[in-house]
Amino acid sequence: MAVLALHDLSCYSKSSITVVLPVMEALGVETAVIPTAILSTQTDGFDDIYSEDREREMLLIYSRLKALGISFDGVYSGYLSSESEIDTISSILSSESGLKLVDPVMGDGGELYQTITRQHAERMAKLVRKADVITPNFTEAMILSGLEDGMRKVGQQEIHDLVSVLRAMGPEMGVITSVPLIAGGLGNIAWKGKEIRMFQYDDLGVSYPGSGDLFASVLFALLVRGESFFGSVSHATGIATYAIAYSKEHGRERRLGIELKPVMDEIRRRAL
Repeated sequence: MAVLALHDLSCYSKSSITVVLPVMEALGVETAVIPTAILSTQTDGFDDIYSEDREREMLLIYSRLKALGISFDGVYSGYLSSESEIDTISSILSSESGLKLVDPVMGDGGELYQTITRQHAERMAKLVRKADVITPNFTEAMILSGLEDGMRKVGQQEIHDLVSVLRAMGPEMGVITSVPLIAGGLGNIAWKGKEIRMFQYDDLGVSYPGSGDLFASVLFALLVRGESFFGSVSHATGIATYAIAYSKEHGRERRLGIELKPVMDEIRRRAL
């Protein structure tokens, strides 16, 4: 099994490629990476960020890989630093026949990330239509659906409405992560076809950059390995929530992202 991961490289702090690559490899999935951007740090918690997109290099690297006859069982895209890169990723997804997961990274906590514009967010909706699986967080799901109205807690009807809009965009499967629930706590809301399931967990009052990358990477790796969708969501939820709890308990500075080593041990225990 081999997959292609299209993510940014943050030179300091754990997110994107520095999370995706070790997690995928720990789950036994050979992973090629093409950086979509080079950043001095991840975008949540740092100021004066250096960011440069690598659109030209992306296309050149991808064409070289295909010229070598390398094939992929899946493609997984994450943070994109410019609107034009969305078109590039769309072209790559159209060229591949394996499983396609799009994590439409745009914001969190009810706000867009500092490097993302409204035009970027609108264009991301077109990329979502190319995916088999999407993994937006609650903020991103509300933006994509056009139903956004702050970070209010939601019940069964609101969940059904939100999933209905996202499912109509094209992806057969998806997970909305970190959904604030009227019933209490948070939930990952997963759908496959017309079936919807909720994976509820405690709200620990903190989020760590990279936890979404961890969740989507575990999910994608298990799906590529042929595991069931809802079973994979359950595993990914357990591992991501463990990572957040561990990082908080051990006093990790939030902007540094999740603490990765103990998470790798947990991945091996839970999913292998």
